[in-house]
Amino acid sequence: MLGRYRLVKVLGQGAMGVVYEAMDTRLGRTVAIKTVLRSHLVDENSAGEYASRFEREAQAAARLAHPNVVTVHDFGEHEDISYIVMEFVRGRELAEVFEAGQPLPLPQTLDIMRELLAALDYAHEQGVVHRDIKPANVMLDQAGHVKLTDFGVARVASATQDRTMPGTLVGTPSYMAPEQVLGLAVGSRADIFAAGVILYQCLTGKRPFIGGGPFDVQRKIVQDDPLPPSRLAPQLSAAFDLVIARALAKTPEDRYPTAAAFAQALEQVGAARRPDPPRSPPRAPAQPAAAPGALRRTLWPLLAGALVALLALAAWRVFVDSPWQPSADATPTASPPPAEAAPVVPSSIEPPPPPKAEPQVAPAAEPVPAPATEPAAAPAPAPGAQVREASTTPTLPAPRPRSENRPSPAGPAATPEPTPPERAERREVLGARCGDLLQRMQIGEPLTPEQSQYFQTRCTR
Repeated sequence: MLGRYRLVKVLGQGAMGVVYEAMDTRLGRTVAIKTVLRSHLVDENSAGEYASRFEREAQAAARLAHPNVVTVHDFGEHEDISYIVMEFVRGRELAEVFEAGQPLPLPQTLDIMRELLAALDYAHEQGVVHRDIKPANVMLDQAGHVKLTDFGVARVASATQDRTMPGTLVGTPSYMAPEQVLGLAVGSRADIFAAGVILYQCLTGKRPFIGGGPFDVQRKIVQDDPLPPSRLAPQLSAAFDLVIARALAKTPEDRYPTAAAFAQALEQVGAARRPDPPRSPPRAPAQPAAAPGALRRTLWPLLAGALVALLALAAWRVFVDSPWQPSADATPTASPPPAEAAPVVPSSIEPPPPPKAEPQVAPAAEPVPAPATEPAAAPAPAPGAQVREASTTPTLPAPRPRSENRPSPAGPAATPEPTPPERAERREVLGARCGDLLQRMQIGEPLTPEQSQYFQTRCTR
């Protein structure tokens, strides 16, 4: 027990003391307690001065209230032990992250440094200098946020040893500023130097000053310039080299004046190098799926139009390229074009046997009247030719085509065969009407049943 605090387990151990997880029996909360052995810091003659200084520094650290600073709850002494009670942070030290020896992602590095420098800037404004900034004192909680710990204890220890034990050093050699190594006055810019070392290690995975031992490291800190980080991490620009070079300057006056100025310079370089998040290519707005009924309503006009176009092409080729053939089942009213026949030469035709004396045979000499329904489609033969035949052979019927040798049956006389000029005129008339019906179908105008039948029987053969 340390006063009202029950020690639970050891969290870490260093040269100056031990860090415990403990339970505050009065408030019932978990805390972290860092102990310091006075015998490691002072002799008996300086014990009183040490106790007074420890109290002042612990009170100064307890006044720090910042999201990135571990809160100090209490301090005290027990026998030969001085201790400070602090906020218990569930997470891990930055030193554990660095154990992999690999650079951190740039966004994570920028986040860590932004919060670390914010904590330092706040503490410096309150007049508190840490003096021992190192990865083991930078905690990362479970959300990845920075919690800077060990304020007060480090300052008390370093101040006491600076006064009572000349030539001794307090701090971790790799993160000490040149003025600390030389035993000169230490101010806030020593913390900026240590923060620059942490930035270098975040970006490259290595410390800027590495030697064969503590004294070799201290010599390099005072005399040598570190290798530019872009030489170790080619993806970094020279702008990072400039930022780190100023933070690690040998003299305090050449470094950033404040932690806020350091953070601003780093933020500007990081914003220029921070990769943009990947963007997916813009997607075209999805078209709503057509309903089945709408699809059918869309396809039927297209199919009908294609069918009409095919019929029109077939009809046109028939009219242009083929001779007109008569329909076998044509009626007298439709007057189809007759088949090709030889010209009528009455003198070269053998007369048939004399017909019987029935009055029905005589009407063959009468001219056939034009059909009443389609006057333009069936022009009557020239009357002169009929009369001329009647005057030569009064009892002969109309001449038949050569392909037919049988006598015409009694009844209405067949339509006389048109001459070639008459066929051309008839084709022209039929073609005009078929073209008119075809044009109506193409524009979607409905046809009457009679027009549809006419188009099918006369215009598609």
